Amino acid sequence: MQEKPNVEELIADSMTLLLIRAQKLPKRERLAIAQEFREWLNGSCKLEDIWILDTRIK
Repeated sequence: MQEKPNVEELIADSMTLLLIRAQKLPKRERLAIAQEFREWLNGSCKLEDIWILDTRIK
């Protein structure tokens, strides 16, 4: 039976991959993403502030 992955590891991996991909964005957009992460890590994020990415192929 396969063991369930650790939630903290999944979050860390996802954030790492997102930040790597964000390096290809213009500086202004990178700064906006960095600010969102800072707010989230400091606990000043509200439920209505959470981003939802639409990754469906259209």
